[in-house]
Amino acid sequence: MLDKVLEIAEKNLKGYQWEIFYLKNKKLKAESNDFKLEKVSSAEDSGFSIRVLNENRQGFAYSTSFTDEAIKETIETAKALSEITSPDEGNYLLDKLENSEKVEYFDTFAVSLPFEEKVEKAIELEKLVKQKDERIKAVRSSTFIENIVYTSLVNSYGVKIEEKGTYYTAMVSAVAVENSDSQIAWSYNATRFLGDLNLDDIASEAVFHATSLLNAKTIPTKKMTVLLAPHAMTEILSTFSYAFTADALIKGKTLFKDKLEEKVASQKLSIVDNGRYPKGLYSSSYDAEGSVKRKNVLVENGIFKGFLHNLYTAKKLGLSSTGNAVRRDFRSLPSVDITNFYIEKGSDDIKSFLNDSDEVLYIIDLMGLHTADPISGEFSLGASGIIYHKGEIVKSVRGITIAGNFLDILNRVILVGEDLKFYGNVGSPSVVVEGLTVAGD
Repeated sequence: MLDKVLEIAEKNLKGYQWEIFYLKNKKLKAESNDFKLEKVSSAEDSGFSIRVLNENRQGFAYSTSFTDEAIKETIETAKALSEITSPDEGNYLLDKLENSEKVEYFDTFAVSLPFEEKVEKAIELEKLVKQKDERIKAVRSSTFIENIVYTSLVNSYGVKIEEKGTYYTAMVSAVAVENSDSQIAWSYNATRFLGDLNLDDIASEAVFHATSLLNAKTIPTKKMTVLLAPHAMTEILSTFSYAFTADALIKGKTLFKDKLEEKVASQKLSIVDNGRYPKGLYSSSYDAEGSVKRKNVLVENGIFKGFLHNLYTAKKLGLSSTGNAVRRDFRSLPSVDITNFYIEKGSDDIKSFLNDSDEVLYIIDLMGLHTADPISGEFSLGASGIIYHKGEIVKSVRGITIAGNFLDILNRVILVGEDLKFYGNVGSPSVVVEGLTVAGD
């Protein structure tokens, strides 16, 4: 299919700079209920896009059809759009492909497994949840997903990239009931290899969180030491991830503007984006424009070191791409975004800290993250969790609010654990934050 598009493009795009992006995604999804498969679907989505540059004016079009007529129409649409858009010096294509060590994660064994064996993972996860605690009375959803993705990138300079990858995701929500109270909690994870998808860990986290919140009550407003376990800190980190991109800088929508080489976090914190992280969900050799992916340190021991770039933002600011061009699919232009984005693991013993502390609030659930302001860093979040005293759970808490600023959280971190864990492409170890105001009664 790609060869066909390429042949027609070369005949019809003489005098233009152009780029063709092809993607095929084979998706298998299974959902279980009461230990039976409730929904099973298998689908394939494939298509291509053409980006045309005409004296820095850009045209873009895509199609899911690979007939000669559809390909020619897509090319003509892209050409026509390039005639009417405004020129932008940031628009350009990669003219040379750098050599790069191959980074590719494709689970050949799992792909070849029988269909029935893979969809049974949804039932297996549901069973694990219900076996762990008698207070778990229901599982709202138990889902398993396999994605097999093939991509190709070719441009008029002779750059050509072909990559493939596998992605396995499982998610579950558990309902705990005790006396007249019920609580629901969820957990999920995603890996590149099916064998790395630990269903027992996913089930254990969902059950622990659901049962821990039973019979929870609010508490008086006060300043507290807060433990943000990996799942909670990744949610916060993901919410403010756009602030680390050069696109946010160009648009004036980042709280890190004018903070290069300044202290923005605790000395214990280092924040990284690594497009080559071992088995990382977004790891590959090249980004969506053909730039080599790499490890980018954004915050080093509390000092802000710079932003993430694709070709466009790098050209606008006179810098080099950091390998952070991302495409959601063939229907979208490349944009600058995170790849594998995480707080580097520390060396602090979080369990010993809990055992020695009089009062620590462990956050289980955060609500309202979509209302956080990524420009100012301000947030006000509903929360629930449990309070530890000398390593023991003494109270379940809900109906509280945590308000503040993202930079304030980063600067108040006093401990960083060794338990780095990824949820999708965002990861964090446990972090302890002191002096946060928790609003309750």
